[in-house]
Amino acid sequence: MPELPEVEYTARQLRTAIVGATIRDAQVFWERTIGHPDVSDFLAEIMERSVLGVRRRGKYLVLDLSGELILTIHRRMTGNLLLLPPGWEIDTSLRERDAAAWNTRGPAFYSADESDGVDPVELRYCRVCFNLLDGRTLLYTDPRKFGRIELWPREREREALAGMGVEPLGDEFTVEALARSLAGRKGAIKQVLLDQAVIAGLGNIYADEALYYACIHPLRPARSLSADEVRLLREGVVAALTLGIEHGGTSFSEYRDLWGEGGDNYNHVRVYQQNGKPCARCGMLIERIVVGQRGTHFCPACQKLTWE
Repeated sequence: MPELPEVEYTARQLRTAIVGATIRDAQVFWERTIGHPDVSDFLAEIMERSVLGVRRRGKYLVLDLSGELILTIHRRMTGNLLLLPPGWEIDTSLRERDAAAWNTRGPAFYSADESDGVDPVELRYCRVCFNLLDGRTLLYTDPRKFGRIELWPREREREALAGMGVEPLGDEFTVEALARSLAGRKGAIKQVLLDQAVIAGLGNIYADEALYYACIHPLRPARSLSADEVRLLREGVVAALTLGIEHGGTSFSEYRDLWGEGGDNYNHVRVYQQNGKPCARCGMLIERIVVGQRGTHFCPACQKLTWE
């Protein structure tokens, strides 16, 4: 699943590329992708809305639109956004030829200009298509169909984005705030960090990296952390997320940026999916366990399961 760095990186690209553009209209090829309102109202209300700004909240992209509306995009496991230049055409003939194949693959796209640099492989599984007034096309692709796109009145933003905790790259993410969030929690610190009501946007990759930074075992009870460990953990969260953004996110599966490029952060992780490789600090082999049904990676020497 795209986590905070992947979402933030895409938000920054969108901010540069489409703020000021107008959405002429949209096409929905998998109706369940639209979570709110119903599809007919979504299509009617999105027409001729200008993009005034692009933000991120946790793992959500938030587009501020004219008419006091917000468009929220939660990509879940395999959702991506791809911006096509003018000149691309859409082919929906598969819908009539083979309904089962259409439900899996969606439409096809083609361009007469072979030098436009877009890999046709990245255009598969389109679920929603936003046609911009300037001729460009913003695609939402999602092979596994778990992502959701919603359109809300701005006054209902709190409802649309309910249940999220502190932003880890914001001023409110202090050592004191993190300590309050962990106090009294018996659960494993790895599970607590993945709770979006505690820290918005933090996911499996960067939780592993943050715990490694702070030398904290992922099974430690959250409430057992000392004041110094909480301080180091906060530093680790910020450092891991910042590094992820700098390197365009972590691509090892489906994630791609707005131009179809994979992020480079996988080449900079210390423990995530590094099981069997030597720890960069001590040389001990990185191990993998399962915590809360999530694969978890740590150094057994640097991150001992002990505390006072």
